[in-house]
Amino acid sequence: MSAAADKARRRVRRAPHVFCTWQGEGRLVQSPRRASGVPASPLVMDVLDQLGAWTDVDRLARTVDLPPPVLDIVLEGLSAHGLIETEGDRVTVDDGRPEATPWHGWSPAAYLFHLATRDVTFARRDSAEPDSRTPRPPAELPPLGTFDIALPPPGLADASLRATLRDRRTHRRFAPGPIPIEALGTLLGITFGVQAWAHAGEGPLALKTSPSGGARHSLEAYVWVRRVDQVAPGLYHYRPGPHALTRLDDRTEPGSVTSWLPAQPGYEDAAVVVVLSSELARVAWRYRSARAYRVVLIECGHLAQTFCLVATALGLAPFCTAALADTVIEGDLGLDGRMQPAMYVVGAGRVVPGAWQPHAGQPAPPLEITELGRALADRVTRRSNGPRPRRRRASGR
Repeated sequence: MSAAADKARRRVRRAPHVFCTWQGEGRLVQSPRRASGVPASPLVMDVLDQLGAWTDVDRLARTVDLPPPVLDIVLEGLSAHGLIETEGDRVTVDDGRPEATPWHGWSPAAYLFHLATRDVTFARRDSAEPDSRTPRPPAELPPLGTFDIALPPPGLADASLRATLRDRRTHRRFAPGPIPIEALGTLLGITFGVQAWAHAGEGPLALKTSPSGGARHSLEAYVWVRRVDQVAPGLYHYRPGPHALTRLDDRTEPGSVTSWLPAQPGYEDAAVVVVLSSELARVAWRYRSARAYRVVLIECGHLAQTFCLVATALGLAPFCTAALADTVIEGDLGLDGRMQPAMYVVGAGRVVPGAWQPHAGQPAPPLEITELGRALADRVTRRSNGPRPRRRRASGR
């Protein structure tokens, strides 16, 4: 069979997830797995309309009334942009209707993001070239104000990791009064501070207590100091290299925490609120795939858990939340929401004495402690130099 006949007999279909965008005066049809699309011309839309199921190319040529050589050119372009799939090649597996899945209740954008960041092609580090068209973004931001506050070095007592993991809870009520500046220095330094600089070929790379894909460390900490000893209330940027706070010039703190964290009045008495904002250019310079954005979201979790554990070890009451007013926060901090989006918020305050109570004015729910919980609560730490010998049963012989 000739190559031309093979081409005519192959079967193609429209990729399961395709969307249109409007740019300038024209429409583009695009795959969520590609950075660019193709003009949504009548011919392109006609071809895509016919490919809702696997279709022979020769039959498609007759349906759209195109000579096979011309149709081949059209199909090659659509395939290169991820808009069609060829039977026998690697095709999309999750092509079911989202109505039958948990995605049904969410915006279609959530599912498109999920698809865009799945099954990407990974390259070895020595073959993954950065974006040579732009200079490497700096690993640290320059001072964003004219006044710096040097923070005390981190100081964490020899707290048991087991006890800290056991005691970590999310708090939504806080005792009155400030937290010490030493506690703030420890919280910021251990969570966000630079432990060392690795002098790689591309430039200095920060090493911190939490991992970051490619050591990009795109997440910056913007600190709303509300009640901290020896630090005036206001909005600051934490500089992870020199371990210092820079007062943001010409930025006024909001009137209430609920302007940043809507419908969450329990955080109003927090002593400090920290916004995690991503410098996306640091990540995009190294990684071209949309999966890099998924990694940024994961890294928010790394940092938030570190922050909450350190706060717990210091005897403070931590919290973390994604229920935030993105645009309001970015406006108050002077951030570009496209290049420096607010991603997550953490904070801490003084612990209210007594049993943990997640919400003010509501009794704590009854807790059923599991075997694991009892093990973590066990105050007896057994010293082990290896596996404990099993006690033999009497054999009767």
